[in-house]
Amino acid sequence: MTTPDEAGTRRATNGDGPWDQPDAPADPFADDPREAPPRASEAAGDERMLTTLAHARTAAQRIETATRRDGAARMRDLTADVRDQIAAARDDAATARDKEDQAHELLLAASATLDEALLSLRHLRNAAAIARRQAAEARAAAAADRRAAAADRANAQSDRRFGGLDELTGVFRRGAGQLALMHEIDRARRLRRRFAFAVLDVDDLKLVNDHDGHAAGDALLFDVATAIVQTLRSYDVTVRWGGDEFVCAMSDVSLDIAIERTGEIQRLLGERVPAASISAGHAELLPTDTLDSVIAWADAKLYLAKRRRRS
Repeated sequence: MTTPDEAGTRRATNGDGPWDQPDAPADPFADDPREAPPRASEAAGDERMLTTLAHARTAAQRIETATRRDGAARMRDLTADVRDQIAAARDDAATARDKEDQAHELLLAASATLDEALLSLRHLRNAAAIARRQAAEARAAAAADRRAAAADRANAQSDRRFGGLDELTGVFRRGAGQLALMHEIDRARRLRRRFAFAVLDVDDLKLVNDHDGHAAGDALLFDVATAIVQTLRSYDVTVRWGGDEFVCAMSDVSLDIAIERTGEIQRLLGERVPAASISAGHAELLPTDTLDSVIAWADAKLYLAKRRRRS
């Protein structure tokens, strides 16, 4: 039997944005949303999902290992810098002593009392000074190498950081995005917070590509991503799920608020590109949900919204 709270939740999942047709047909999934098959959820897609997640986890482990190596390298560089400073201070002190000895030798030479022992000491000091200069040059070269290596590590860290982002839109690619979404789901459950998903589809992207070229389609995708980022909070997660599909996850947000924010995305997109539009499906995370099931349900709502638009 459906409780009043469950019924309210399910009614909320039927809303797919303020731009739906007012005379849309009844939602065929309204009675029992989680038991109805979301579009055509096939085993091949599940297998691809598991493979993608496995690759993403492996990449995350590599990133964690590389980050630890970078930290250890930074500590080694700091230690080497300290050693260089100590060695430079010793060299400076030795050079100062050499200058004092040379001044004393000049006085002895002027009085014609410079003997062979003093000449030997002079040669030793000169050799030591040459060795110190060479050691200082080697340390300077090593320090330059460390700085170059540190710059390379910083660049590599930046590459790793942004390696999970879609080059065109700047939001997460699917593999990295799945990890981020699972992390946010775990956090929402740990803190007992609501968690809402929106699956957005760019309407008629193929027509734009075919009619105006792929550059125009890319520009439209960028405009959609920009509207999403401008609307959602900085800690909400946005993933480019497919060619024309985005998944947005909003923590501590009800379905009604998620739908309002999707409407705001549509409004901002309309300001940037008046002819552009998106369709959306929404779902709130339930205790029994997995990442796959909640996205599948939101995707089913998206499919229904697109069907309504065509009717």
